[in-house]
Amino acid sequence: MPTDVVFHPNWWHKNYGLTFDRDFFYDPARRVDQEQQMRSLLYERFGDLGLGCQDAPGRPIIGPVILGSGYFIQEILGCEIRYNDDANPWVVSPELTESQARQLKAPENVEDTPTMKALYAVMQNLEDEFGYLEGDVPMHSPVNVALDLRGQNYLTDLIEHPDLVEHLHDVIARTIYEVGRRIKARTGTVALSICRLTAGFMPELLTIPNCNLQMISPAHYRQYLKKHDTWLGEKLPPMGIHHCGNNAHLFAKDYADTGAVYMDVGCGSDIKVCREAFKDRWLSVRMDPVKMMHYAAEEATAATEALFEEHGPPYDRLAVQCANLDYGTPDEAIRAMFNTVARYRGEHENPIPQAYRVA
Repeated sequence: MPTDVVFHPNWWHKNYGLTFDRDFFYDPARRVDQEQQMRSLLYERFGDLGLGCQDAPGRPIIGPVILGSGYFIQEILGCEIRYNDDANPWVVSPELTESQARQLKAPENVEDTPTMKALYAVMQNLEDEFGYLEGDVPMHSPVNVALDLRGQNYLTDLIEHPDLVEHLHDVIARTIYEVGRRIKARTGTVALSICRLTAGFMPELLTIPNCNLQMISPAHYRQYLKKHDTWLGEKLPPMGIHHCGNNAHLFAKDYADTGAVYMDVGCGSDIKVCREAFKDRWLSVRMDPVKMMHYAAEEATAATEALFEEHGPPYDRLAVQCANLDYGTPDEAIRAMFNTVARYRGEHENPIPQAYRVA
């Protein structure tokens, strides 16, 4: 029963003064040094929960697997990326006109794009130093990138310009594949920067993050997006789907039909419906990071118990996580979450999951 938390850059910045400007993502020495420091700090604070690493060594991790973000495919396809000291990279939508969107093409050779050249430089430097590579970059999904490219016009495109939507999704999916297959060939993973938790049981998983489906109907998913998720899963297997909205249950059966072997269930979704759709496949249930900021230990315990009670036994192929915890989240709430998971796991005195951790 893997368990994990991901802290927002603001948590790192205000607690420890760490910054996340562009150099964190693309300067090899800075990347190694800061992630080494982050793993050591996690151990000092939460080592008893299995987080971090004592005397953490430097590791050749090529992307921000210790955070949770999405910017890489967007930049390749023309979005401006703004880097911040205390936040994840911010994607600035070019709000492509209809004409510009119709003319958009997947790069003929993605290796020639400035974004991939910058990543390759990092990879080459780290491989020269360490002799191997780890990790990946956050590639996101057709629906997320489409909204970033077109802005809110994408939502009306779904009704008024179905041919344009089909074109955008095809361009994005092919770009994701061309990037993903190159990275997976070098590091063995392709989506830990989207969902690090899977490192403990299926590190080779491609996780497709469908965050923006919170705003889109299941009918439109079936019409426009399901085939692209399925295609990506066939090209880069095995595949899972992340759905951080509170309506994951509305999509669960369609997700299962894509061949996904893992589903990340957003807070407030009907866990029983999702489990019924995924039966003996992996399911990850999520705590609400906003509520966690205000929980006392007993409240975090009760909220974690509620996830298990809604799921019901057996608890095989079940994971628990909380992502993007912000500054001010009480440490005791995090400890209560981990200790509650340990109790349901049957390890009453040991909250540390027996699983490999990236962080």
